[in-house]
Amino acid sequence: MFAAAGKKLSSISMTVFSGQAEPDPPPPPPTAWESMVNKVDAYFELSYMQRMAGFAMTGIGGLVMMGMASMYLPMVLIGFPQKFAFTYAMSNLLLLLSSCFMVGPKKQIENMMQPSRAVAALGWLTSTIGLLYVVWRMRFFVYVVSALSVQVICLLYYVGTYLPWGNSWVTYIVKSW
Repeated sequence: MFAAAGKKLSSISMTVFSGQAEPDPPPPPPTAWESMVNKVDAYFELSYMQRMAGFAMTGIGGLVMMGMASMYLPMVLIGFPQKFAFTYAMSNLLLLLSSCFMVGPKKQIENMMQPSRAVAALGWLTSTIGLLYVVWRMRFFVYVVSALSVQVICLLYYVGTYLPWGNSWVTYIVKSW
């Protein structure tokens, strides 16, 4: 009896003093939900070159749409802001999508939902979707220009959250008008 206890004690002391730790127990098997999420995630994994190609295509597409929006800017002054508003909103969404390709959608959403910029990000996304709704459904000059103005202010506020002292600058500019 004492011999068995002594053997057990010596094996414990050898493990502790030799620096070898006991192996960790195996992790529990994934639940059905985790298994499904892992399978879906595997479908959306992109290689580095695929991510860079997606970044380039959506980034160039966003810049082209921004260029088209700048060509349609004079139409706002003569009473037809729909083309400008649509191309401007789509350029913003394409540029956001390009950054999702660069850092990944999960990281992009985590960055957007940080406490310092969550309100600005949700305001910008909501105003962009609202602008597209107004352009497609309402098509009235005053509504489109109002939605466009709100979207630009929300975009400036959102971009300001990424810059040092950006929020205070945006607040200063908006109050000075």
